[in-house]
Order: sequence, then C-alpha cells, then structure tokens
Amino acid sequence: MSNNRLHIHASGYDRPGILSKVVENAIQFDWKVVDIKMFVFNDMLNLSLLMENSNSGTSEELKRSLDEYGNNSDIKINYSDPGKGLIEGSEYGHRQVVTVLGKEIDSTALMEFTQTVAELDINILRIEQLDSGDYHVLEFVIGMRDDLPSSDLMSRLVQFKENRGVDIAIQEDTMFRRNKRLIVMDADMTFLQCEVIDEMGKLAGVEDKMKAITQKAMAGKMDFEEALRTRVSLLKGLPISELEKLRENIPLTPGAKILVKILKHLGYKVAIVSGGFQFFIDHLKDRYSLDYGFSNELGIEDGKLTGEVKGEIIDAKTKEKKLALLAEKEGFSLKQVVAVGDGANDIYMLAKAGLGIAFNAKPIVQQHVSASINISNLELILYFLGISGKELQELRGIVS
Repeated sequence: MSNNRLHIHASGYDRPGILSKVVENAIQFDWKVVDIKMFVFNDMLNLSLLMENSNSGTSEELKRSLDEYGNNSDIKINYSDPGKGLIEGSEYGHRQVVTVLGKEIDSTALMEFTQTVAELDINILRIEQLDSGDYHVLEFVIGMRDDLPSSDLMSRLVQFKENRGVDIAIQEDTMFRRNKRLIVMDADMTFLQCEVIDEMGKLAGVEDKMKAITQKAMAGKMDFEEALRTRVSLLKGLPISELEKLRENIPLTPGAKILVKILKHLGYKVAIVSGGFQFFIDHLKDRYSLDYGFSNELGIEDGKLTGEVKGEIIDAKTKEKKLALLAEKEGFSLKQVVAVGDGANDIYMLAKAGLGIAFNAKPIVQQHVSASINISNLELILYFLGISGKELQELRGIVS
C-alpha cells in the first residue's frame, strides 16, 4: 500500500494551542506526523510538519479543515508535496557549522557571506544569532556536496574574513561540536598577555636580544629548541627572587579567568601546555585551579638560573603529544578537545584537536586552522562552542 505525504507550513503570531489544533485536525482525517520543526522568531510562529496517510486517502479534507481553522485564527497555512525541492541530507549531505563573530555584522557583510557560499553551491540550512550585544555572532549550518573540497570553502571564507574584519570558525556538524570536554591552551600571548621569557630578559638586561630571537621562533623562522636554549643561556645568573616577583604580576589575557571558571562549571578539564617555564605554569595552575600544566624546567643552583633547560623540551611535537595523552587519560575523543594558541609551535596541537583556535596568532598559524579569534578576549571562545549570549550571561552570574 503506497503512502501519501504532505508538507504543511503554518505561520502567524504565536500563542498557545496552534500546534495542538493542527495535529488534532491531522488525526481526525487519519494523517500522522512523521517529522516536525518549529521555532518562534520575533513573536512569529514558523511551524512545518511532514504528514503521512497510509490509507491512500486524499489530502483535500484535511486541507479544507486546516484552511477553515487558519481563516478563523488568523494563521496562514501553505501546502506542498515533499520531494519537489532540495532534499536535505542527499546531495548536500556534508554538513558544517560556520560561526561568524565580530564587533558588527551588517547587512552588507551578511550579503557577502551568503553570496560566497552560494557561488560554491553550498546550501544554508539554518541560521541562528547567538548574540547581538557588544559582539555580533551568527551561526550558520550549511550543507555541502561531498565532492567540494573543504579547502575551497576555507580559502573563500578567509577572504571574506579579511574583507570584513570578522572572526570565523568552521566545524563539522556532529554530536561532538557541543560536547567538548577538554581545553588545552598555550600560555604566553594566549592565556597570558605577554611573552614571559621576554620579561625575564628585561630583568637580565638582555631585552632586545631576547625579543629578536622570540619573534623568529614564533614566526617559524628559527627552530624552537635552538631558540629556547639560546634565550635561556642569556638568563644565566638571574636570581629566583626576581622571578618570584615577576610571576605575581604577569598580566592575564582579558577573559582568561572567566573562561576557566565557566568551562570548569560545565565539566571541562583545563590544561596549559606551554613552551615557557614550569616555574610560572605551576603558579598559574594553583592560582586558577587548572587541571594540568606542562612546560620546560629551568636549571637552578644556589637560588640563581644556570642558563640551561632541564629534561624534555616542550616543543611543537611535544605539545601535540601532551594533548593526545591528556585526552586519552581523561577518556575523551580528540573531537572533544579544544586547543588554543598563537605561535608556530602550536600548529601541530591546533591541528590535532577537534577545534583548534588561532588566538591573535601569527599569519603562519592562521593558515593552518579553521578557527581564529583576533580580538584579545578569551571569553569569545565560548561562542565557538555554541554558547549564546543569553547563556553566557547566565553562566557569568553562576560562577562570579
């Protein structure tokens, strides 16, 4: 026996009882609901139902009854045959989520974004505005053809991002997108608003030499281990008492403290994996109740730096390995991991995580990731996790 199907769309000013009346009419004429979507926007109801009748009955009686209800209730009802338009999940079945974040996303920017994806034959399936206050945040669920290379979308969206001065995250639309459980952050110029080794250089009177080496290393123009050992050698004889004063006054990046509090409240494990020094990371770990902290060990004798680094060097590959080991230890999939960093030695770590975010990062880093934030506020990461402005306000109230 063949099934008859009908798509019903109802719209009008929202109030209680509309859905119940539509379903009541359907049941009366032996139609059942096989799929349903509904949302209210600016007090306007948008209701879509996919109906099915297995008794080979016609839809005319149902339509007449619904039309009568609509006329009496000021509800507009339209009908269509399923399958005559684009079928979600078929040729456009590769779904991704694109989050666009900026101080302002105006109509021209919205037009440019929609034109960009249309030119790539990408279908927009859903749009949600996560926030429209101090920051504007739009979340697009898109459907792509399986044969469209992700690099094509990425390159076009990078161009859009640069044109409009916004930040973007591109993620697979899977169950893991809003089910992250571990965040691994770099320290210097990510969790912290400075390069600690440069501040140590100031104390040792070698600031200019230190900065020049740091810039080369972070831009990927100098081997990290070589750069680290060279810089630490310049610090030989620096008293630990000076470093103790320094670590009490290192500035956090805006949003760092509230980000940790919110993520811990949501059940995340929080880690710092840094190419800096354990002397400072242990202090941060204790002060902000972080779960893990890994960094390089300074050589110390008689209360002064020896100018050497002890043990394993935390370089790019080691950061990647630490991230994977932490995920394994906690029983999380790598798709449940967020990584955040700014330098060349963070690239492998960012690529390993389910969501890798380049934070105020060097150009070489931004070229290797599908998410970036170029505003100095770590709290903005929460938008990329699907948290809305309203939810963020509630969370701030809970953890403060």
